[in-house]
Amino acid sequence: MTLPTPLLILASLIAAFGVINLGRWFFAVQALRGDAVDEYKTREATKPGTIEGVSQQDFVSIYVSSFQPRWTLYAFGAAFAVLLVSPAALLLVPMVYEQIWQANGAPDWGGRTGYVYMFSLMFALCFIWAFVAAAFARLFHQRTPEPFNHALARARGEPLPEDTAWRRRPKWARNIKPNPTPED
Repeated sequence: MTLPTPLLILASLIAAFGVINLGRWFFAVQALRGDAVDEYKTREATKPGTIEGVSQQDFVSIYVSSFQPRWTLYAFGAAFAVLLVSPAALLLVPMVYEQIWQANGAPDWGGRTGYVYMFSLMFALCFIWAFVAAAFARLFHQRTPEPFNHALARARGEPLPEDTAWRRRPKWARNIKPNPTPED
């Protein structure tokens, strides 16, 4: 069985998008490693207290993990997850559509060659792809690395200040009541 040309083109575009993002991440990390070495040498000469007790290798690791373009890895993962999920979706969505169509009495206007079927297939596929993208976006935000200055302070063995103080509301929000009551 061969795939129709539009599906092959779409799969090729998604694969190219993923590979381009992976390449972008790789080259960005290589450039960041060089920047980190330069930054370490500059700090060694001008601000040695900021890297006291931190080896160059640890500094480079902290620098890269804090500043790398992580979104490119997640875009790569999402693109290939979509490529893996799509064949199953293209099999399951028509089967579910068929069951719903038969349960409704199999009207002539809702067959497998009509616009209703094509509309259902397209939007079901878009929904599945959006679900995959949302899952990767959630992973991206859940795994956000520690800020560079915090990670560097932790590597030096300094405790991070725990700021539990009450924070003033911003000026734009002072007139907004947090929990309005019916009397307000």
